[in-house]
Amino acid sequence: MFLKGLKPTLFRISTKLTLAYSMVLILSSTLIFSFLYFQITHSLQNQERAILESKTEEFANRIEVNGMADFKQYFELLRNYDRDASLLVEIYSGRSELLFAHNPTPAFDINKDLLLNELNRHGETSFEFSLPEVSSTEAVLVLGRNLKGGERLIIAKSTAGMGKQLRYLQKLFWWSLLPVALIGFLGGLFLSNSTLSPVRDLINSMKKIERGSLSTRVPIGGSDDELEELKLLFNKALDKIENLVNGLKEAFDHLAHDIRTPVTRLRGRAEIALTSEGDLESYREALQSCFENSDKILSFLQVLTDITEAENRSKKLKIEKKFISDLVREIMDLYEMAFEEKNITITQKLDSHDWAMVDPRLISRVIANLLDNAHKYTPPGGEVIIETINQTESVILKVTDSGPGIAPEEHGLIWQKLYRSDKSRSEYGMGLGLTFVKAVVEAHDGKVNIKSPVKDGRGTEMEITLQKMA
Repeated sequence: MFLKGLKPTLFRISTKLTLAYSMVLILSSTLIFSFLYFQITHSLQNQERAILESKTEEFANRIEVNGMADFKQYFELLRNYDRDASLLVEIYSGRSELLFAHNPTPAFDINKDLLLNELNRHGETSFEFSLPEVSSTEAVLVLGRNLKGGERLIIAKSTAGMGKQLRYLQKLFWWSLLPVALIGFLGGLFLSNSTLSPVRDLINSMKKIERGSLSTRVPIGGSDDELEELKLLFNKALDKIENLVNGLKEAFDHLAHDIRTPVTRLRGRAEIALTSEGDLESYREALQSCFENSDKILSFLQVLTDITEAENRSKKLKIEKKFISDLVREIMDLYEMAFEEKNITITQKLDSHDWAMVDPRLISRVIANLLDNAHKYTPPGGEVIIETINQTESVILKVTDSGPGIAPEEHGLIWQKLYRSDKSRSEYGMGLGLTFVKAVVEAHDGKVNIKSPVKDGRGTEMEITLQKMA
């Protein structure tokens, strides 16, 4: 039961990071200590070997220059303050007979049979080998040289002192490993907590969103790392999702409002026709009204479908080279009378070289939507300017009216589906015209832009940019 309750904690990323950091610190400390231990051991061994080589050279020269008697007298004179008290010095004859022995203080014993076997095995002038101590686990380092008279000089030294220093180092390492492990654990805990803090913020925010709070945002810190970038992207994604959800809610509200009127009229006319005992002409008028209202509903739904296809680019465009001024003139022929009825002055500034690669049917509907808006919102006696500007790689179409204008805070909203500002509520419309314009122009890899007010706090300028090469 205890392990079962502990399992979720052990499998948490913070626990894994803490343990991993601790293990890395312990392993790296062990590797560093092992390297240092090897270097110190090697250095101490070289130091011991250098002492023995120096003494071997010194004693061999003394014997060969001054003779054996002088050598024995040397150790007798220095017995009480022997600098080489830790060294075992022995001289053997060519037949392995012990001629001289100077025992170290403190003493150590080596197996004489093993020593003689090693001497017999090494026939070279200088030799080196090690033997185990008789009464301990330490080793004895032995260096020797064959003298000119046929004798064999050996100098031996116990490695007990060196072993004591190395054991002290080992003990020091094991005692230091405990605080290293503690530091590793606390450091890992701190790093995992600080590293995973943004992830916890994300998790907490997602839990709140799961409970329905779409306005929740992840708190942003002051760092500039990848997790902070992830939080910023997450918040931007939430902004878009919230805007989409709110847009959908508004769209459904507007949709219900805009469809309710023709459906209600259709139902009312049908109900009157069914309940009254009218003549054939009244029935015909009722059917005509039903047809007109159902046609409005179908048109509304068709525009929505066209917008969706343009936005998703699921409908293949029939691109061809077309002069925008020709399309403007064709549409103007349809709207000319309507503008005249409102006494609106139309000014056309069309460039004769304003060709672009477009789908003429869709771009004509874009122009019609822009002119329709200009007609609706330009007051009687006002002015509408239609202008095309030919550029090297694109063509710009501008439609400018002298209407009341659009507030700056609505510039980003007018492209949304079914959005209608308070000023446009009095005018008939579905709230889809500019949405259709934007979707179609962007499907042509073009751009839409709005400038309002244009002059003296009034007027709106709609600008679209179309590419010459698709």
